[in-house]
Amino acid sequence: MDNLIQAVFELVVRNPGIDTPEVCVRLNQRIENKDQLTGPFLAAWLSKNEPSAWVKTCEAVDELISEGQVTFGDDGDLRATGYAS
Repeated sequence: MDNLIQAVFELVVRNPGIDTPEVCVRLNQRIENKDQLTGPFLAAWLSKNEPSAWVKTCEAVDELISEGQVTFGDDGDLRATGYAS
């Protein structure tokens, strides 16, 4: 499993209900969320200001969803469903 995908999975396991923008910020410690944005506002900010990190995080989340390792809830929450290989 790719290192980023593994890191995303581990973060979701430790933080059930976390959303993708928060995953991106936590995995990229150089990103400063000075305005304390959350949810779709943080996603829009990341897309504009940190597009590379945002795209890579989204791709990792998408891979985990397609593998059935995490689910994506109606509110954007991520939850682990199994153990990553």
